[in-house]
Amino acid sequence: MTFNFMQLGKRIKEYRKHRGISQEKLADLVDLTQTYISLLEGGYKCMSLPTFVSIANALHVSADELLQDSLENTVRVSNHEFAVLVSDCSEYEKRVLLATLKSAKEAMRENKCLL
Repeated sequence: MTFNFMQLGKRIKEYRKHRGISQEKLADLVDLTQTYISLLEGGYKCMSLPTFVSIANALHVSADELLQDSLENTVRVSNHEFAVLVSDCSEYEKRVLLATLKSAKEAMRENKCLL
């Protein structure tokens, strides 16, 4: 399996924006330049492991969340994302989401032959 630096960069950008942090601020937090952060987010540069860890820490995100597109076993990451997604939902919203998810799952399995 080939490592996809573009996907990693996309995840870094996604989490950075979600946290409301600019490229310049992230660069300051991890002692890099804004240009270097931009190149990482675009997938044009690969980073060292210490830089990766610094970025993950600065964004308050786990390494597996940033690497989920490159990992084969992402069940834990997916479970965490589901938990975060429904954490602020009312009981009504949770029931509707669960019913929708069940229906979508059934429809995907019924139509799998179309792939």
